[in-house]
Formats: sequence, C-alpha cells, structure tokens
Amino acid sequence: MIDAAPPTAYRTLTFTRTFIETFIDLDFTAMERRRFMRAIGLLDENERHPSLRDHQLRGDLKGIGSASASDKLRISFRRRSGGTKVLLTCSQHYRR
Repeated sequence: MIDAAPPTAYRTLTFTRTFIETFIDLDFTAMERRRFMRAIGLLDENERHPSLRDHQLRGDLKGIGSASASDKLRISFRRRSGGTKVLLTCSQHYRR
C-alpha cells in the first residue's frame, strides 16, 4: 500500500504518466516516497532551493533537468516556457 501519491494540483508542475508509474511501481520505501513528495513541493515552490541541487543533464539526456529528493533519489523534469515544469520520472540516482 502506498501512503503518499502526488496530488493533482500544483502551481508550476504537471506529471507525466511515466512519472506516476515510476512513483508507484518502483520499490520505493514509504520514507523514500515522502522524500519525493517533499522535493516535489519544493520544486513547485522554489526550484532554486539548495537541497534540490537542481541541474541540467548532459549527453543523451540534454534538455532534461534533475532535482534531488535525497542523496540517492532523483526527479527528472523538462522545463516549459512560463516557468512550468513537466515531471518525467522519479528514480534512484544513475538509474533510468
């Protein structure tokens, strides 16, 4: 049973089906899901928050942003015009 799922209303964020599926389907612990939820809230409110370590990826992932939910957990997203972001996946660091 999942004790946290992404809410449907954020000011600057939208969620892809893949993001929701990775949030639900991967074997994240309840604590890891809470960390994702905290990071999602911060990404919506203040993407420059130092704990997110927001940065652009390179190579074959050029154009994709990454934000940290913890030292081991990442959220990938794509920026849109107007300051909005589309959340693509949540994962372990270096796992695609």
